[in-house]
Amino acid sequence: MIPKVILEDIAGIGEEFREQLGRLGGKTVLITGANGFIPSYIVDVIADFNRGNTDKCHLVLVSKNPIHLTSRLGHLLKDPYIKFIAADVGRDFEVIGKPDIILHAASRANPIFFLKDPIDTIDANANGTRTLLEYSARNPIENFVLFSIAEVYGDPPKEFLPTPESYGGNVNCLEDTACYSESKRFSETLCRSFFREIGTPIQIARIFHTYGPGLRDDGKTLTRFFQEARKTKRIVVKGDGSERRSYAYVADTVRGIFTMMFNGEHGEAYNVGDDTNNVSVGELARLVAKVMEDPDIGIEHDLGARVYIGDRMPDITKLKSIGFSPKVVLYDGLYRTRRYFEEVSKQ
Repeated sequence: MIPKVILEDIAGIGEEFREQLGRLGGKTVLITGANGFIPSYIVDVIADFNRGNTDKCHLVLVSKNPIHLTSRLGHLLKDPYIKFIAADVGRDFEVIGKPDIILHAASRANPIFFLKDPIDTIDANANGTRTLLEYSARNPIENFVLFSIAEVYGDPPKEFLPTPESYGGNVNCLEDTACYSESKRFSETLCRSFFREIGTPIQIARIFHTYGPGLRDDGKTLTRFFQEARKTKRIVVKGDGSERRSYAYVADTVRGIFTMMFNGEHGEAYNVGDDTNNVSVGELARLVAKVMEDPDIGIEHDLGARVYIGDRMPDITKLKSIGFSPKVVLYDGLYRTRRYFEEVSKQ
């Protein structure tokens, strides 16, 4: 059963984009990595919109593993307008359903996994993107949206924080995490090349740190903070916690992606994030402790731990120019995230 806090977010997004979502009526949208954190929100928004409209949008949802009842999208298994496909986009796969729009979100996004399996990480980003772009060249589509990531910028110097889309990046191709950042950069170059040579209508969403209901217990910083606060009452900050990041609530990230899809230009990249909720990792740990409303929660530092990600802050001037602005302040978003973890723990 989908948690109540996610249903609230979906209803709000659907109401805001009601007119634009109507353009999807009668069309087929293919989404790779559909069961992931951000794509699953997009799926739920479209599925919810379908229920109140006669002109349905058909969804073809690709995920690496089969969807079952306990999956994030398990509640949609019987939806007649959704087709689920289990396929590894890093290997040869067939594009089915004759999509009008493709959202390519399949990717390993967790450092734990892409540090362990770098070649598979590269394959999903490079081979998957190439296969979908070649399909789009043979079968003209209306839009191709690549879910990229802030890591394409590497570690920008202070003068490029906030970071605009025009910044070319500072990435060490021999760094352990380069399998992720460099393959994302290559995916963007592929998209831009298909746009220039063939006219494929691509858009690139460079997504910054996103949090909120639906986060998985996968070891990422914010999820770990919540789990440690709940289970051990000791939040452990790796390093000195001084690195600063901008955190976008998941509903705002989805709103940003929809804004780009419906209002943005083809051939362009857009930063998708929040330029207001910028805090250090140490400050984030203290906010989580405050949100949990438990005076016994303490914070420790593991000064010997390696920190892979430095400062991150998006310049979202370009996205704002086509109608976007973030809505959810960090404390409120963290409180909604707490509600989510409490809801799923009772299921």
